[in-house]
Amino acid sequence: MGAGRGDRRGHPPDQCNHGLRAGVGRPPFIEGGMTMRFHPWLMLRTALLVLVLAFVTVPMLVVVWTSIQPDIYPAFPPSGLSLRWWSSALTPEWLLPMALSAQIALGSAACAVVVGSAAAYALARGPARGRSLLEGFLASPLLLPEIVISLSVVQLVSLLSARELIGPTLLVITHVTIGIPFVLRTVGVSLLGVNPLWERAARDLGASAWRTFATITLPMMKSGMFAGALFAFIVSFNNVELSLFLTTRNSNTLPIRLLQYMEYEYSPTLACVAVTSVVGICLITGVASRFVHLTEFIHGGTT
Repeated sequence: MGAGRGDRRGHPPDQCNHGLRAGVGRPPFIEGGMTMRFHPWLMLRTALLVLVLAFVTVPMLVVVWTSIQPDIYPAFPPSGLSLRWWSSALTPEWLLPMALSAQIALGSAACAVVVGSAAAYALARGPARGRSLLEGFLASPLLLPEIVISLSVVQLVSLLSARELIGPTLLVITHVTIGIPFVLRTVGVSLLGVNPLWERAARDLGASAWRTFATITLPMMKSGMFAGALFAFIVSFNNVELSLFLTTRNSNTLPIRLLQYMEYEYSPTLACVAVTSVVGICLITGVASRFVHLTEFIHGGTT
C-alpha cells in the first residue's frame, strides 16, 4: 500500500496504517493455501490424543524392549541386545497353549458367525414384535461380568454331574456366547445396506427364498460376517475370566499359562510370548483390514 493512498474500500491512509499497526490487518497462519487458526480446544484435544496413544503404546514398547535385552530385569542404560529369551519362548511349553488358544478361538468364532448371522438376519427381516427383547438377550453377555458367566457355567455343570465336560469343548461353547454380540452388530450393519426391495424383486422374478438369500443377501453380509469372526476370534484368544474356570491342567490356554507362570517366577520369556501373540493378532487384523473396512462396523456405519 503506497504512502498517502487509501485502500480499495476508500478508507483513508491513517485508518489503514492504524489497522496494520494494531494487528487487525495481519492474516492468519496459512499452510498449504488454507487458513489455519489455533484454538485452545484443538490444542487440548491434540494433547489428550497424544497422552492416550502414549498410555497405549509405551507399555507395549517396554515389553518389546524386555524381550530383547540380555538381563533378567530390564535396566537403563541397557547392557546390550540379545535373543536368549526367545529360544525358551519358542518351545512346546508355550507353543502348545498358543495352538490350543488358536483352535478354541477359531472354533468359537465359526460357531458365533453361524448363530450371530442367523440371528441378525432374523432381527432385520423378521416381525418387529419381540425384536428388542431378542436383541437384548443376545447382547446380554457384553453386559454381564465374564466371571459371573463362568461361575454360572461351572454351577450348571456341577448340577448336571458332568464335570468331565470341562475342557476345550466347554470353552468353545462358552466363548461362542461372548462372540455372538460382535457378529450380531457387524452383520446387522451389513444388512442395513441391503434394500428389501431387491429381495422382493428377485422373488417376483421367480427366485426361491433360498436362491434370493444366496445370491443377493449373503454376498452383502459377507463383510460383516468376516469382521464379526475377527472380533470373536480376538476376544476368545485373549480371554482370561472364562478360561480361568473352565480349563484343566492338561488343557491350559495361553493366557492361563501366562498367569500360572507368573505366580511362581519371573522371566523375560513372558515378554517374548506376549510379543508373539500381539504381533500375530496385529498381522491378522492388518490382513483383514485390507479386505474389510473394520472402522465402518466399529462406528456403526453402512458397508
